[in-house]
Amino acid sequence: MKKSFFVLFFLAVVTFTHAQSGLSIDAALNNTTAYLKTRLEPRSKLVILNFTSNWEALSDYIIEELTGYIVNDGTFAVVDRKNLEAIRKEMDFQLSGEVSDETAQSIGRKLGAQTIISGSITTIGSSYRFRMRAISVETAQIVGMQNVDVAQDSRLAALTGTAYAGTTSGVTVSPRAASGTAPGGTGNTTVAVPSNSGWQPFGQATVKTGKEKIDGFEKEVVTVDVIIEIKKEAGAEMKDQAIIKSLSEGSGLRFKAIGDGSPWVFAVFIKGVDSGPHAVNVNTQNGKIVEVDVPYSGLRQLNPRGYQGIRTRAFNKSEITSLKIMKNQDWYSHKVGASTIKLFDIEIY
Repeated sequence: MKKSFFVLFFLAVVTFTHAQSGLSIDAALNNTTAYLKTRLEPRSKLVILNFTSNWEALSDYIIEELTGYIVNDGTFAVVDRKNLEAIRKEMDFQLSGEVSDETAQSIGRKLGAQTIISGSITTIGSSYRFRMRAISVETAQIVGMQNVDVAQDSRLAALTGTAYAGTTSGVTVSPRAASGTAPGGTGNTTVAVPSNSGWQPFGQATVKTGKEKIDGFEKEVVTVDVIIEIKKEAGAEMKDQAIIKSLSEGSGLRFKAIGDGSPWVFAVFIKGVDSGPHAVNVNTQNGKIVEVDVPYSGLRQLNPRGYQGIRTRAFNKSEITSLKIMKNQDWYSHKVGASTIKLFDIEIY
């Protein structure tokens, strides 16, 4: 009883301390381990089933790290991930996707577990909401639930390809950030990309270019409307050769965007049809201007799920063939449906 009271008191203190800024993802996982000790019987056998998110790398990280925290604590037994992988292939489900309670129970029984651990992590503004559920395999009752705010930091930025305002390198994305010099110092020459520079739709998308008033100023704007189906991509691509030449001579690209609050993918394609593009995730805020700064050093190569033979290639700016702004089900598990983004003040530096 004393131990349980201490753990609950510790969790209450940590939750109060971080109520405004949020925990780091590792602190959230560590707290989840402590929380489970207040809800489950010692020596219970757990299966950490799945955590849904828009980023497969983040889902994998949460599952592996939480497994490590629980195993090292020693209070519970945890199902070997190799056994879970065999069941996953047999029942054809994704660890980063939705799994019904009935399917979860069936998996738990097959693995001889008493409790199923699952959850999700979603974006809320510039932070994240981490949710965990513990479900009894025998009764299907929820025996524990924890919701925690997680702050954006360099680790989450690396796992999601999104912004981290606390760093001066990599990809930075900030709402209404003040204009400044490009990374690398002052005096960088910038090359504007006009809206009529050959943006073309692909997939179920339409592209409109022209002048619009934004914050009282007339801007050259690219508007991309897409409808996403499962395992389909849609968006706009730019292959203008003059712009491509400028890209090959620059060190990065920045632009401003207004979206509907959903994430988009900004991708730079290089020569080689068997290699995935180098890209970043762009998190929009509904109706608000977001500034995006993409130094080439912040790009990472995507390896889409379900694509075979994708070859890893180092980014070479002299091999750039096109740019894309897109929604893509395979790469970031975006939900199906319609979405819109407006791009303007596009510059190569």
